[in-house]
Formats: sequence, C-alpha cells, structure tokens
Amino acid sequence: MAKICLICEGSYPYVVGGVSSWIQDLVKSNEEHLFSIVCIIPNLDFAKIKYEIPKNVTEIKNIILDKNYEISPFKVFKNRFKFKKLEEEIEKILNFNNLNSEEVIKIIEKISDKKYGNPLEIIINKSFWNSLLKYYKQNYDGIGFNTFYWTYRNIFLNLISLSQEELPKADIYHPVATGYSGYVSALGKIKNGGSLLLTEHGIYPREREEEVIGAKWIEKDFKKIWIDFFYFLSRLTYDECDKIISLFDYNKELQIENGADSKKCEVVPNGIDIESYSKVIREKREGFNIGSVLRVVPIKDVKMMLKGFKMALPKLRNTKLFLIGPTEENEEYYNECLELVENLDLKDYVTFTGRADVKDYYKFLDFLMLTSISEGQPLSILEGLACGIPFIATDVGNCREILKEKSEGEAGIIVPPTSYSDLGDAIVSLFQNREKINEMGKNGKEIVKKYYSKKKFIDSYKRLYKELGE
Repeated sequence: MAKICLICEGSYPYVVGGVSSWIQDLVKSNEEHLFSIVCIIPNLDFAKIKYEIPKNVTEIKNIILDKNYEISPFKVFKNRFKFKKLEEEIEKILNFNNLNSEEVIKIIEKISDKKYGNPLEIIINKSFWNSLLKYYKQNYDGIGFNTFYWTYRNIFLNLISLSQEELPKADIYHPVATGYSGYVSALGKIKNGGSLLLTEHGIYPREREEEVIGAKWIEKDFKKIWIDFFYFLSRLTYDECDKIISLFDYNKELQIENGADSKKCEVVPNGIDIESYSKVIREKREGFNIGSVLRVVPIKDVKMMLKGFKMALPKLRNTKLFLIGPTEENEEYYNECLELVENLDLKDYVTFTGRADVKDYYKFLDFLMLTSISEGQPLSILEGLACGIPFIATDVGNCREILKEKSEGEAGIIVPPTSYSDLGDAIVSLFQNREKINEMGKNGKEIVKKYYSKKKFIDSYKRLYKELGE
C-alpha cells in the first residue's frame, strides 16, 4: 500500500469534467492505496464538492491562492536587514529563462522562510523592492513600472505562498498538470521525500499561453513575462519528475521539446468503462438531434458551436441541439451564450440542459460535437464513440488521432478550431448522409474497444504506483 498525494489546480473535486472524472476513476480503482488530495483554488467559495469522495481518500487539503494577509509594519521593519542579504538571490530568479530548477527552489525556499513573515510581508520588504527596481532598469526601463511591479508581485506572492504551505507526507506526489500543481509537487518531493509522477492531460504552458495572448487585462509588454513564467513552471516540474505521463504521442513530443527527459516519458491513454456505455440502448427519436457534452466555459468555444449550428440550420429539418453539462462555472460566459442564442434566433432549437446524466442523451443523439480551443484526450469523445455516436470535433489535442487515424476507419469529422463556417458545413454533410453516421458509429465502437479501455488505463497506473511507491 502506498500513500499517494494527488495535486489538482481548479478541478477535482469541485469542478465536473474530464480531468475530475479521470481522478475519480483513478482513486476508486486503486482501493489498495490511500490518497490525499491537495486542491489549489482561488478562494473558499470555490470549494463546493461535486463528487462522492471515495473511502480511500484520507484528506482533502485546500490551498487558497487569493488570500488576505495582515501586515505587521514592525515585522517588516525588523526584518529589513535580515532580508537584505537575499537581494542578489532574488535578482537571480527574476529571469525565468536563465535558471535550473534546483537553484530556483533553493532560492524560493530561502526567501519564503516564515521568519521573514507571511508572503505579503516578504513581497513588500525593501530588499524585494530594490531587486525588482534594479531588474526593471536593466531590462524594462521605458515602459510602465507600475504594471511591471504588480506583475512580479502577483507571481512571487503565489510562489512564496505555496512554498509556505505544509503538504501531506506521501510516497508518491502525483500532479495532474504542471503549473502550480507541478510546483507544489516538486516542493513536496524535496521537503518530504518520495517520488513524483506527473500526468499531463493537456500541455499546461501552451494552454496558458493562449489565454495570456488573448487576455485584455495583461498589457502587451508584459505578456511575455507570464508566458515565460508558465513555461518555467513546466520545466521545473519535469526536472523533478521520476515519471512523466502524457495521453498520446504528440503531447509526449511536446513535453520533450519543452525540456522533459525522454527516458522518463511514457504514454498512457485515457480509458472508459466500455461495458457500461455499450449497454446504452439506442432509441431513434423524432427529428434530428445533435448534442455536446461540455462545461459551458470559454475554452469549449460554445459560441463557435452556436454560430456553426446557425449557419447549417437553413439546410436542416426538425433539428435540435442539446448542450449537456454544468453552466455555473462561468456564469458571465453562460449569459453571453444565452444572449447569442437570443440574437441568432435559436431559442426554439437550442437547449442548455445543465448538469444531467449523459447516458439519457446518448440514447437518442444522432451525433455529437466538440468545439474546444484546447483539449487533451476528451473523455466525452470516448464515451460517445462507445455508445456508437460519431463526432464532429475541432483539430485539438488527440481528437484527430481518435477519430481519423485508426485502422478501424473514420469515426467523425475534424474541423479547424474557431471556424464556425467549417463546422456548419460538417453538420450539413452528416445530416445529409445517414449511412455515413451509421458507419462512423460502428467504427467508433471498435476504436474505443481496441485502444481506450478502462482496464488498460487502470492497470498502467497500478504498475506505475507499484514501481514508484516501493
């Protein structure tokens, strides 16, 4: 029996979806091990449990990023001379491209020592200010210091805050992403011993890079700082890993390209309970019914789906679109989608179901869609294919390999991300070719059966836990 610490960022057990479902299956299927769950979340309001926690979970620890710290002016003043000797060390870690992980962690542990105060008391120390000012004058003089300061202040407030956390002792630290999860796992391994097993569902810095490039709140001159920071967190995690898992070969190559040791890398695909989904009895319902299983959040690009459906609608007859999944995670985006439905005059054709039993919809849907901007290896595709339902999916993550590049034949159509015109054409093409839908449905069942069984997935992790936990 091993003690395993799973580290999540903004997901399990508080968000329903692919990664969280994957964690739930992993924990329940490894009853011989004990799990502690570390959840990195923005605030306590986020911490509303959405899953029945398995009995072999011994602890759930929340790490809050957006904390309110009290400042003791006396403590800050008293420590100003103690901290001054660290100015050169701080300067070393301000450029994320020039550092190795061991050096960074040693420096962060030094400046995070609680004798200097809480994270905010450390950040507002004059020595930290002097280090930032010197680095600014050397590299960014001429652009706004105020934004520069707050950028680095936010970054290091989080790093120091995470460094001061007490982590559960474990034989294996198992983050399900790099980023802050990977950083915390590396700290856990260094402080407490044990092994580090990383599973990356998507490539974290690439996903954050897309968000940063599109973010209106980050000024153009400072986007590179955030992007470099996220790539640095990935390199740091890779350096400390004993084993690095990706879900498919393309992501494995990206990991190696980003600094992972190829000898540590392995591919373990997602897997689902094929028997459970193959038992879904398909019942043709009147009309033509399209579905999408998703969280209504920007990365799923629901707006593209609605626009593509609108373009196809004049060539469809008696057709409905069901968006199946939670809507409360990003209420602002959900309301924007409702407004778009109204503006596109789709109220009679589109239904947001909210949280629902997807099998009830798999019974009658003619095909499914996924229009994400970024994905890993979507469980929703595997589930749908296991029920014999073909897909239209954007060319992200492992979608193409699942649907198109198998000897069993095609199980769907791939369209470019964000292209609602291509999506509209694909919807019409399937609507007009029911034989193709049936053929793709049969192919999909064979693909999942051959490559993506839950047994293969669980057996792989039992082996990894045994190897790393001994």
